[in-house]
Amino acid sequence: MAVNVRYLADLDDYKQRVITEFDTYYSTYDPHTVPLLAKMDELAAETAGESSYARKAAMHEMMARECPVHLFRETPFFFEISSGRGRYTWGGLQSPVGSYFHDRTAKEWLNVYAAETESDRRNGYLHAWNNPVGFDHHCPGYDKILELGIDGIIRQAEDMLDACTDEKKRDFYRCVIRSNRALLVLAGRFAAEANRLANAASDEAEAAHYRKIADAAAWVPANPPRTLYEGLCAVLFYRECVGSMEGIGFSTFGMLDRMLYPLYRADLDAGRTTPDEVLALFCGLLLYTEVRFDAARGYHETSTTIELGGCDRNGSGGYNELTSIILDAVVNVRSINTKINCRISKAHPQEYLEKIANIQLSALPTLMMHNDDVLVPARVNCGQAIEDARMYVGGGCHEIVLQGSEVCTRADTWISLPRILLGTLERLTDCPDYETLYGEYLTDVRQYYTRITALKNEQERKWSHYDPLPLYSSSLTGCVEKGLDLTEGGAKYNSTALSLLGTATLIDSLYALKAVVFEEKAVPFARFKEIIDANFEGEEILRQHILEKLPKHGTGNAELDAFSAAVLGDLSGVAGQTNGRGGKYLPAFYPHDIYNPLGAAIGATPDGRLAGKPLARGVSPSEFIETESPLDLIHSLKAIDFTQFADSFCAELTLPPMENTAENAGILTAVIRAFLEAEGSSLQFNLIDKNALLDARIHPDDHKNLFVRVCGYSAVFVYLSPSTQNEILERAIR
Repeated sequence: MAVNVRYLADLDDYKQRVITEFDTYYSTYDPHTVPLLAKMDELAAETAGESSYARKAAMHEMMARECPVHLFRETPFFFEISSGRGRYTWGGLQSPVGSYFHDRTAKEWLNVYAAETESDRRNGYLHAWNNPVGFDHHCPGYDKILELGIDGIIRQAEDMLDACTDEKKRDFYRCVIRSNRALLVLAGRFAAEANRLANAASDEAEAAHYRKIADAAAWVPANPPRTLYEGLCAVLFYRECVGSMEGIGFSTFGMLDRMLYPLYRADLDAGRTTPDEVLALFCGLLLYTEVRFDAARGYHETSTTIELGGCDRNGSGGYNELTSIILDAVVNVRSINTKINCRISKAHPQEYLEKIANIQLSALPTLMMHNDDVLVPARVNCGQAIEDARMYVGGGCHEIVLQGSEVCTRADTWISLPRILLGTLERLTDCPDYETLYGEYLTDVRQYYTRITALKNEQERKWSHYDPLPLYSSSLTGCVEKGLDLTEGGAKYNSTALSLLGTATLIDSLYALKAVVFEEKAVPFARFKEIIDANFEGEEILRQHILEKLPKHGTGNAELDAFSAAVLGDLSGVAGQTNGRGGKYLPAFYPHDIYNPLGAAIGATPDGRLAGKPLARGVSPSEFIETESPLDLIHSLKAIDFTQFADSFCAELTLPPMENTAENAGILTAVIRAFLEAEGSSLQFNLIDKNALLDARIHPDDHKNLFVRVCGYSAVFVYLSPSTQNEILERAIR
C-alpha cells in the first residue's frame, strides 16, 4: 500500500497543511450549481415522456460527465465533485442538482404532506421535516461494493435483464446498468485528472502522490479493492459521489474495521504497509470531515458516522487491530465531527472497553455505545434474520440501520408524548381514576401515531414515481433480485421509524397525576388541569412537592422503575403498521436534539416542568431532576426490556470532569460493564466542567477546545446556539 512518507510526518503539521489547502480551495469554491441546473432543465425537457428510472439514469450520466472533479495535494483520496452541494453539506436534499426531480415534484407529494402536518407542528405535537420519506441517515451496501465492485453489480443487473420478461423490471435493470456505468465514468475522470496532475508535478513526491490516486481510481470502485487504501478510497468515493448524484444522505461509512480488516491483514502479511501507515491513513480520513466542515471554527452538522466493534454475519469478531487503530486516529486528530459509534457487549474484551473509557477521559466526547446484546435481539424480534441484524450500524446519530439490507426512512418525524398527554387532559372534563386516564392516553397515542403513518404512507407510495434511486438501490440486497427500486420496496427490509420523544417528561407526568390527583387526592382533576394551564403560577408549593417528594424516572427508585417499564412496554406496541413500501413501522425513541424545540412549543406538564422548557432526552431523567448518583440511571435500566425497541434508546450519563488516569479509566470501564449487565440499549457519557462552561459564555475565545456531547453529536461548546448552551449548562449544574 506504501503510503507516501509525507503522510507519516508530524500529525499536527499534516493537519495544518490540510486546513490550509482546504481553506484555500473552499474560500472560492464553486459548486457549479447554475450551469448544472441549466443542463438539468434541458435534460428534463428531453426526457419528459420517459420513465422516472430513465430520467434519473440520464441525470446520473449528465452529472458524471459535467460535474468538475478536484484532487487535493494533501489528501490521498478522491471524492470532491462540484455537484451543486455547498461546503457544509453531505448529500441529503442539499444539492439542488441531485435533488432536482425531488424538488420539481414537491407540490405533487411533499408539499401535500407538509400542509397536512403543519397544524401538528405549530401546536407542538410533531417536529417533522416536510418530507413523508427520509432522505438522510441511509447506509449503502458497502459490502457488496467491496465484494463485487461496480463491474460486478453491472453484471448482476445484466444477468437479471437477460432472464426477465417484465417490461417494468427490464426498465429498472437497464437504468441500474446506465447509472452504474456513469459512476465508472466519474471514477475514470478522477484517474485522468490524477494522471494530468502527476505529469505536471514539480517534484517526484508530488508526482507519486497523484500516480497513487490515479492507480486507485482506475481500479476502484469498478473492481474489488486489492489493498486497504483502495478499500477506503472506494468507500469514501461511493459515499460522497453517489450521495451527491442521488440527492440522498449516506450518513455513515459503515463498519470500517470489520469490512477492511481482511485487506489490512493481507497488506501487513505482504509487507505493503505498517500499522503506523494505516494510522496515518485513517487520520487523513477523519481530517476530511473535520476540515471540510470547519469544526475548529464553527459548528456545522456533518451527518458522518463510523461504526466500530461490530461482528460479522455469523457473530464472529467484534474487535480487532483495525478497531484499535481507528480509535487511536480519533484521539490523534481530536476528531469531534465524525461520530464514532462503538458496538459493545458482554463478550467484548476488556481492552476495548478500556480504550473507549480512555477516549472519554481525554476530554473527547465523540463516542456513543450500542449494546449488541440488546439491539441484535430487538431486530430479530421485528422479524429480521439474525445474520442481517448483526450487520446494524449507526445511521447518523443514535438510530440504527442494517448495513446492506435495510432502507429505514427516519430521523424526519418526532412525536411529542407529553403534548399528546396534554391533549388528553384538554379533552377530558373529568376522570374517575388513573386507570381510566391512562387508558384514554394510550388510545390517543395510538390514534395519533396511526394518523401520522397514514399521512406518510399516502405520499410515500409516490416516491418511486417522482424520484427513484437506482444507484443506491443496486448496492442493496433485494433490489436487483426483485427488479424493484428501493423507493418501491426493493430492499430486503423496508422500515420506517417515527421517534417518540419526552420519555421521562411523560412518565413523571403520568406518575404525578396518579399520585397527586388520584391517590393523595390533594388536588381535584379539573383544578390540576387549571394549574398546569397557568404554568404553576401561584402553586409553587405544589410544584416543589411534585419535584422533591415524588419519585422520578431514571433515579433508581424501584417503584418508578416498574412504572416506567410498564408505560414503555405499552408504548412499544403503538408501532407495527405497514408503510408505503410494504415494510413495517418500528418502535423508536431516538431524540437527536428535538427535545428542545418540542419543549419550547408546549406549556407546563404535570411533572413540574415549566412551559417552554426542554423535554427529557432519550431514556435519561429530566434535566431539572437532581440525582444522587449517575449510576441511579443504570440501575433503573434493569427494569426495562429494551429488546422491545428496534432502534437505539439512548441513556446519557452526565459526569463531572475526571483526570485521565488508570484509576478513572477503571471506573468508567466498570460503569460500561454495569450498563451491559443492566441490558441498556445505548450509552453516551458527557464529562462536563460547569465552571469551564460558565467561563466559556463570558470568554469564548479562551475555550475553543471545550468539547461537549449535545445529543447524537458532539461540538465545540462556544459555537452552539445560546439555547443549546443553556440546556447543556442545566445538565451540568443539576
